[in-house]
Amino acid sequence: MTMKADPLLTTPDANLQIVVFGSDLDGFPIMERTKILTLTRDGATIPLTKKLAPESELTVSNPATNQETAARVVGLVREGKGAHVYGIEFLDPAANLWNVEFADAKPAKWMVMACSRCHIVERVALTEIEARIFESKQALTRYCECSNSSTIWKHTERRVSERRATPRGGVDRRQNPPPEPTSQGQHEKRRDKRTAMKGSACIRLNGRESIVELEDVSRGGFRFKSRNNYPIGTQIEAAVPYSKGSVNIFVACKIVYYRELP
Repeated sequence: MTMKADPLLTTPDANLQIVVFGSDLDGFPIMERTKILTLTRDGATIPLTKKLAPESELTVSNPATNQETAARVVGLVREGKGAHVYGIEFLDPAANLWNVEFADAKPAKWMVMACSRCHIVERVALTEIEARIFESKQALTRYCECSNSSTIWKHTERRVSERRATPRGGVDRRQNPPPEPTSQGQHEKRRDKRTAMKGSACIRLNGRESIVELEDVSRGGFRFKSRNNYPIGTQIEAAVPYSKGSVNIFVACKIVYYRELP
């Protein structure tokens, strides 16, 4: 079934359900079934009982079809009794898990914004979900090179910066962070940002299941510790994160790297 909608769709009319997988503010795994409050072509607002970190990555699923896609946390819209409403943005622009037919896309909303930490000013094209969050909070959480992390950005009338201001203390933090050391003979192959995650995953191989310790996750995969040996190229099924006694979704995976630990 295909539904037609305005650029912003409200759940009470559509009753759109969603399952969210990821990690909370403390790095512990979450799997929460909730509903969509508002839906845009590039994201949604959803209520969750757990607190999430800005810019962290999630996997969202339509429980009716088991289709899923990756998303990032744009920011907190509001807090209520027992729930935190977050704006999330789908990382795949073509993702449409609920088969909603939107009206023609509006031109991007451009805004001049300044980082609250280093005060650099940039002209930013806001997505629909970012524009909605800004209307609610009058601020956005965005990545900034000054701290190599997320900072608060607000609208400003100042001119766009050509260079960064030196942070307090006279230390310029614009230099690139040192590369993470890798094993000898190994090259860094990361394409996606990794998010630390504490918890468990379940590895299924030849019908046998093994619970392993999660290290981190990204849009393209995850890293784990195990006492079992899984050679490179091994085809497995994995549930990430894994919760005993709950509904766990297994997906096909392949081992692409391993390192022996003492």
